[in-house]
Amino acid sequence: MNKQNLSPVKDLSAMTFDELFSRFQSLDTECLLVYLFDKVEESALIHLAEQFHITGNEGWANCTTIGEKRDLIKNSLNLHRYRGTRFSLLRVLEILGLNGQLQEWFEYGGKPYHFKISIDMNNKAFDETTEKSLTDLIDANKNVRSKLEVLIINLISSVTQKYTSCAITSEEITV
Repeated sequence: MNKQNLSPVKDLSAMTFDELFSRFQSLDTECLLVYLFDKVEESALIHLAEQFHITGNEGWANCTTIGEKRDLIKNSLNLHRYRGTRFSLLRVLEILGLNGQLQEWFEYGGKPYHFKISIDMNNKAFDETTEKSLTDLIDANKNVRSKLEVLIINLISSVTQKYTSCAITSEEITV
């Protein structure tokens, strides 16, 4: 490494500063760039989720892959900006890989300030805990005055099965 003195004065404090500055140049600063969400270590994602206030019901509990977690963190500011709107609710479902359709009360003739959500779950399991986490997610992102009337879950499975059979026959002849 080519050592360049920053100060032409040869006193102890200037030489110490030069030595410290040369150490700083050799540091890896890429680990400090935590807001590059696609490059940050997986272990740091939970801390970023806490910082952007998306842990738990706000979406983190429903993330199943690392890509979904990264996308949720990337879009967290936009989700908070539009929280309580139709856009925010549909966008968080989209980030989590769920195809959702929302109908508000005036679109289907329901009670005022009620809404329905229909969610297509492609090749995903559904049980009581999934239902609870989805309703918590909806409650965290919906308008405060609105009430979820119906949650419709469409379970879609696109599994192709192939069957193979084999028959082995033999015959024994004794003479």
